Amino acid sequence: MSKLVVTALPETIRKLNKWKKLIHNLDDYESYLTVRDVNQIGRRHWIYCPIQKLHVHLLSDGELRAYKKLLLQKNIVRIFSQYALDLDETLDISVSLNLIHPRNWQTNVAHVMTTDLLATYRNKEGKEYRIAYTFKYWEQIYKLNTENEVEKINKRTWQKFEIERQYWKRRDVEYRILTERDATKEEAWNFDYFQLAYDFETNIDELKQFCVAFIQLWIVNSRAELQDLLNSLSEAQNYSFQRAQSLFQFSGLHNLLPININKFIRLFRPVELIL
Repeated sequence: MSKLVVTALPETIRKLNKWKKLIHNLDDYESYLTVRDVNQIGRRHWIYCPIQKLHVHLLSDGELRAYKKLLLQKNIVRIFSQYALDLDETLDISVSLNLIHPRNWQTNVAHVMTTDLLATYRNKEGKEYRIAYTFKYWEQIYKLNTENEVEKINKRTWQKFEIERQYWKRRDVEYRILTERDATKEEAWNFDYFQLAYDFETNIDELKQFCVAFIQLWIVNSRAELQDLLNSLSEAQNYSFQRAQSLFQFSGLHNLLPININKFIRLFRPVELIL
């Protein structure tokens, strides 16, 4: 049946070709698929990311949390949302795999496939590489069988994943599937807390001094509330509590402190470092 899917609407081709021209300027990247294009039940998010200075379209709460988690990774360079795949190529892949390409089932007109998040990283040698991510809620693609083992469900979804995986494999790009178990509410909360200091003005010397002092103080008082640690540092360094908190948030946002972001960060709770 996949051989039936060989055409696309002219307006689809025009939209895809226009998008291809736009993305040559990475600073002005636009998501191919926007929240306005999706008619489905559920929460969608159109946000302006002040860190990347881009408009980002995320089609579920889970995608939003995944986006925030990726932004917290130490070697991240940029993240693009709803990245379109070349239609001719995905059609070719679907035929070679004997799979049905995403389409209008009534007309057999092909849809353009997109990757939810395409992230660019930079390794220690300064070389950039990419990882493509798809997000799905765990219960949409897995289940536990009677022996409490994880099984894949929704065969059609996994077929679409395979087309996407092969597309990125041709480009030597790793492809990963994320669920809400990979991008938690705690991580998203902590990102929002850290992001409050994204435009905070500081310098390398102050950050180094703060991070060293914070770690030394935490080792001695690891069970102290975060606000108590920040109060002690503000008094020792002779600056305000607010500046101490902003330094902590900025350090968390840029991975300068080894903070365990899998637990909610609150001023009235201890913070956990991974040393």
